[in-house]
Amino acid sequence: MRILNTDHWEEQNDGLLFFAQLIDEMLFDYTLDSYKPLALNSRLLCIEVFETTEEIRNGYIPKKNLQSVLEELVWSLNQDIAVKRILGQKFKNYLNQINPSNFKLNQTENIVRFIYNLLNERKYLEEIKKCLIELISEGKQKNKIKSLTNSFVSELINYGYNPNHIYYQNINFFFNVDKREKILCHEDLNDFFKIFDFEKKSFTVVFIGGIIFRHFRDTLNSFDIVVTKTYKCFSKLKDDLAFERSRKNDQSFVICSNVYGFDHHSAKEKAESLIGQITSIFNFYHHKEKPEIMDKCVVQRNDDNYVVIIEKATKAVLKTKTDESPSDAAKSVELALSQLKLSSESTYRFSRSIDLHGAALTSNAIENQLLDFWAALETLLPKDSESNKDRIVQICDGLVPFLQINYLSKIINELYLDLIQWNKTKINQIFNKINNHESYTDLEKTAALISLDSCKELRMELYALLGGFPLLKNRVYSLHETLSSPKSIKKVLDSHMVKINWHIRRIYRTRGLIIHSGKYPTYTAILIENLHNYLDLFLKRIIDLSIQGMIKSIEQGVFETQTALSFQLGLLESHENEELNESNFKEALLGEI
Repeated sequence: MRILNTDHWEEQNDGLLFFAQLIDEMLFDYTLDSYKPLALNSRLLCIEVFETTEEIRNGYIPKKNLQSVLEELVWSLNQDIAVKRILGQKFKNYLNQINPSNFKLNQTENIVRFIYNLLNERKYLEEIKKCLIELISEGKQKNKIKSLTNSFVSELINYGYNPNHIYYQNINFFFNVDKREKILCHEDLNDFFKIFDFEKKSFTVVFIGGIIFRHFRDTLNSFDIVVTKTYKCFSKLKDDLAFERSRKNDQSFVICSNVYGFDHHSAKEKAESLIGQITSIFNFYHHKEKPEIMDKCVVQRNDDNYVVIIEKATKAVLKTKTDESPSDAAKSVELALSQLKLSSESTYRFSRSIDLHGAALTSNAIENQLLDFWAALETLLPKDSESNKDRIVQICDGLVPFLQINYLSKIINELYLDLIQWNKTKINQIFNKINNHESYTDLEKTAALISLDSCKELRMELYALLGGFPLLKNRVYSLHETLSSPKSIKKVLDSHMVKINWHIRRIYRTRGLIIHSGKYPTYTAILIENLHNYLDLFLKRIIDLSIQGMIKSIEQGVFETQTALSFQLGLLESHENEELNESNFKEALLGEI
């Protein structure tokens, strides 16, 4: 969560600023996964129903795999303001026809397709925009704005806009005075929406590649790709001129013409994908040397000659908040190698999983990244031959507790980092007013601030200071609302568990789709980010438990984590009617005893 310039805002509309800050956070590469856009909204979940139904009919997966998709669809529709407006007064009647626990394939598909037809062809997107305009003008119902913004971003991405393009357009429109001198009022939102006109445009994309591309230039020519030693700059931009000069003697310019897309970044990805396909075929016949292109490229929109120089985008596999600095990573390696004490069989599986993790990080093919991460996970959680549970159920049973056990700590720690980034001096002044603050860590102070009734006046003080930062203000308020009692905390964890199960099953289905057909959905990059994070959390907890001397095998690590989570949930349930206080808030929120 970043503080961005709003000095040029004539009238600081709370709802509009919240919307703009929310998009910035959602699309920032290293935002916590919990605050990234949802992989699927209501319309996209309808499509997932159709795809899963086809997989069932083709005999690739059992019929019961559709249940979790239908459960998520029903949940999403119930939360979706835009869908409720489109379906009108008969909304409940339509929804009641979908029964996830007892469904007929053809009947259910027909009902979902009826709903989808009312949402398709950007009708759903247009309703989302109408709802956002109304709510943002009022500026009050932040949770509804958040939900709609999430669906808005998901729609743009899945219709073909690149997330980087949306990210930069949001910054330039709302926070860059050089691009837009004034933000006048919430009516500027219409101008922002007009940026995304869904008109495909022609682009020319210029890469620098190895000299080996010259060997099959005739083949490339048939795809409107020219390999040449010369490139006449599209613009007088400093970076464009530097790009022209950067070609070495053993390199060529690879110029892709007539590339169509909604934006520069999408065109670059499309050209890159085409080159990748052609060079893969080349490598089928020539193994020794792989044709490769450099990270930086120049992209020109042909109708107005608008040029963007694009550095290499961060791969989905590398978008993680858990990445350590080289020096810290070296220390972690030393500690893990010297003190990791697992049985020989567990050590082998652990090492093999690390190898597969590494293969995913280095792979350029998005489908291989997902397959490698999933293989790394299955290596850690092999099939239990004595269990009669389905494979995916076994994986969820083993993995979900690792994602649950420190979920609240992760969320609270992220809030702490956002608060000190906002104003370290002021937040420390507030922390110092908390009772017994001397005995608390910074994480515990943050937990106390958002949860304890005794900190109510301090929260009011903080809200007043955060007037110009509605996203952070809402984050504090929302966490207080959901984490202020044992009962509400357990509700959050139960809801998180259900959603995580849905998502792991989605990743499992996508893995099957890749294997069976070679296809993968538009939201696969999001799945890879999530799966990478899940795997890292699992591996790091196994390392920590082993170093502490608590376990000698991966199975013991799974058992301990399942038991710790069960114990925490049991405590919350047994004390659900009590209030949080100084003696129990750490145990309830952070799992401390």
